[in-house]
Amino acid sequence: MATRDITVHQHHLTAGRHIYPALVIAQFLHGFEDYVAGFHETFPLYSLAPEFFVLLHLGLVLLLAALIPSVAHGRSWALRLAKLWAVLEILNGAFHLMLALIEWEYYPGVWTAPLLLIFGAALGRSLRS
Repeated sequence: MATRDITVHQHHLTAGRHIYPALVIAQFLHGFEDYVAGFHETFPLYSLAPEFFVLLHLGLVLLLAALIPSVAHGRSWALRLAKLWAVLEILNGAFHLMLALIEWEYYPGVWTAPLLLIFGAALGRSLRS
């Protein structure tokens, strides 16, 4: 058999290109849970009109979704933003879990917070240089 010349690009080896869309979906689910459970009414520093809360989260998810192709192609600026987003999602998930533990009851966003922790940590680890 003749050997073939195979070119492998670095972005094809990055698992982060598969994990990033999962983190975007997790953020969408988290925002949905926050809205349905009334996080915008419960958290005193974040009291927003429900319409503004929905628009803010929808805009955020659309922005993150728009970055999926750039992350998938390994663009360095997009990978840096994805790393930053992974850290923010880890903090977001930990924050919701911490509030639920402090209050020792359900707190809006606590059911999807583990998704943010898991996918945020996995993305951060996969994008580690």
